[in-house]
Amino acid sequence: MKDHGEGEMHPKTVDVIIVGAGLAGLSCARRLRTQGVDYLLIEASDRVGGRVKTDVVKGFILNHGFQVLQTAYPEAQRFLDYAALDLKAFAPGAVFRISGRFHTVADPLRAPRYVIQTLAAPIGTWGDRLRMARLNRRLTRAGPQEILRGPDIQTPDFLRAEGFSELMIERFFMPFFSGVCLDPQIKVSSRVFQYIFRMFAMGDVSIPARGMEEIPKQIAGAIEPDRLRTGVRVRALKQGTVTLESGEELSCRKAVLAVEAPEVERLLGFAPRTGSRGEHCLYFSAEEPPLREPLLVVNAEGRGPINNLCVPSLVASAYAPAGRSLISVTVIGEHFVSKSNLEEAVRDQLSDWFGKVANRWELLRVYSIRHALPDQPAPAPDPTVAVGELRPGIFVCGEYGSLPSIQWALTSGRLAAEAVLAAAARRRDV
Repeated sequence: MKDHGEGEMHPKTVDVIIVGAGLAGLSCARRLRTQGVDYLLIEASDRVGGRVKTDVVKGFILNHGFQVLQTAYPEAQRFLDYAALDLKAFAPGAVFRISGRFHTVADPLRAPRYVIQTLAAPIGTWGDRLRMARLNRRLTRAGPQEILRGPDIQTPDFLRAEGFSELMIERFFMPFFSGVCLDPQIKVSSRVFQYIFRMFAMGDVSIPARGMEEIPKQIAGAIEPDRLRTGVRVRALKQGTVTLESGEELSCRKAVLAVEAPEVERLLGFAPRTGSRGEHCLYFSAEEPPLREPLLVVNAEGRGPINNLCVPSLVASAYAPAGRSLISVTVIGEHFVSKSNLEEAVRDQLSDWFGKVANRWELLRVYSIRHALPDQPAPAPDPTVAVGELRPGIFVCGEYGSLPSIQWALTSGRLAAEAVLAAAARRRDV
C-alpha cells in the first residue's frame, strides 16, 4: 500500500508511536497532544477510522457495516461535538418479523404512539412486560461501575434469572441484541448486555448526517499532518523500535498498540484470547422504501440469513440521492461463514417479507467484515481500567483487554495515554 505520508516531513524518532488510527488510537493521540507529548500516529489503511469508515457510491452514503452511535455514551459526549456531526436518530423501537407478520415494539415512555402495537406484539407475556419495565428502571438508575463490576454470567442465564420467559428471550432479546453483539445466541457477558441495555434506554441510536466516518474525522481534525502517516503497515514491534513493512525503522521511547485484537496477537506473538464475530452488510437502492418510519427491522422468525434491516435514508435523507431509498441488510452467524449464494438467499427472504418489488432493488455493495467484533464472553474485563504495559514500553488500547464499542474505544485510548504519562512521570522518559 502506498505510504500516504510521502512528501510530508514525519519524524523518525518520537517519544510515543501509536499504531492504528481507529477511534482508540485517535483518542490516545488527542490526549497525548493536549499534554504536549511528542507522538506519531501510524495507520495501515489509507485513512483514519479503523472499522468506522464510510464510502460514497452512486451518491449513496454507505457505512462499512451496520454502525450507529449511542448518544448516551459518556465518552462520546465528552469527546465529540454532536451538533457538528448533525446526528439523526432512529425511532426508539424496532419492528419484529414473527410468523409472517411485522410487529412494532417501542419504549412506551419515549414513543407513546406505538403503545398499542407494542402491547399487542406477540413477543412475551404480560409478566415479561412488567419485568422489562423493572429492568429498565433498575439499569437506568444504576451507575456504570455497579454494572461493569457486578456479577457476570452469560446473558441468556441472566435473563432467565430475571424471570423472563423463553418466548421473550427467543422472540425479543435474542433477535434484537444478536445484531448488537453479532452472536445469534447472545452468549455474551451479562455486564456487556446490561450496559448496552442502559445506553438504549438513556439515549438515541443515531447516525451522523454525512456518514459514520465523520466521527473519526472530527477527532482527527486536531492532529497535525506531520503527526499522522497512513498507508504504512507495521511488520514488527519491540521495545523502542517499530519496523514497517517497507523495512523502515522508527524509534520511540514508548509504543501504543491501538489495533484489532488479531493484530495485537500477530505483532506480539500472543495466542488468540477470543474468537471473532463477522458480518455481511448488503446495501440496496430502491425507488420506494419498504418502511415508512425510521425503525430497525429484526428477524425474530429463527430462519433465513437476514438478522436485521433498516432504511438509513429514512433516518438521514442525505444517505440516498433524491427520489431513491437506501436499504441496509445485515447477515451474521452461520450465514456469515460463506458468501456462496448470499445475494440470492437474502433476496429470497426480502421477497418473502416485502413482495416481488424487492427483486427490483439494485445491489450497490456488499461489505464482508470477518472481524467486525470480538467475542464478549463472561467474565468481561472492566473497560474503565487501563490495560497498562503488555511488555516493557509497549501499551495497548482498543478492544484487546477491553470491550468493543465507540464508548470503550474512546475510553481505552484516553486511559492508555494516561498510563503512558503516568509511566513517564515515574521514569522521567517522556
